[in-house]
Amino acid sequence: MRAIILAAGLGTRLRPITDEVPKCMVPVNGIRIIDKQIDNLHKAGVKDIVIVGGYKADVLKKHVEQYDGITFVGNSRYAETNNMYSLYLALKHTDGSGFLLMNADVYFDANIITGLLEKDKEDKSLIACDRNGYLEESMKITTDKSGKIKHISKQITENEYYAVSIDVYKLNDEAADILTREVCDTIEAKKDENLWTEMALDAIFDKTTFMPYVIRGRWFEIDNHDDLQRAEELFKEDVI
Repeated sequence: MRAIILAAGLGTRLRPITDEVPKCMVPVNGIRIIDKQIDNLHKAGVKDIVIVGGYKADVLKKHVEQYDGITFVGNSRYAETNNMYSLYLALKHTDGSGFLLMNADVYFDANIITGLLEKDKEDKSLIACDRNGYLEESMKITTDKSGKIKHISKQITENEYYAVSIDVYKLNDEAADILTREVCDTIEAKKDENLWTEMALDAIFDKTTFMPYVIRGRWFEIDNHDDLQRAEELFKEDVI
């Protein structure tokens, strides 16, 4: 299976670290976020990885050249678009089959990827999620009575939500095809280039089935210096 990592963001809340490197290259206890994600994928046997860079793209491209199997895509319009546009650029480098999708600012345990790819989940589209508490700033999901995912949004209330998304997604072939068409329609026909990828996902839940995958590992989305400090405490004993 292929993986797509969206890594074009500015990372302004992590300055001055991000004055020199993109957000995904910020280190957590000496291990860069992007390296942790790539290592997680490699441990699960995923070697075909598309990375979309934007801010400090030249720095990121040079850094990931150490790995085999990386396709690097530049989003030169990173400052005026959102991550759905980055996904749109990445999809041009895929073959239409299913893929893993993740944002490059999440530091997480390798068993989350291996869990998503377990044999009993091969044909399923899944959203990795955490049921350990409501997080205001994170994407949340709701489910219907059968357990299928109905919606994903930051605006979902504590009374409505089922779990918090950790921004790691697995799409089967059907879902990948439907999402690709939704993203292309949004970008090419509607000319709306400043949306979150999750808005396209939310639009296809009534067209294909996504199920929640409740994680057993640790994760942390790193947006600012407080997040970085908390992530370093959570993962303080880890090495790649």
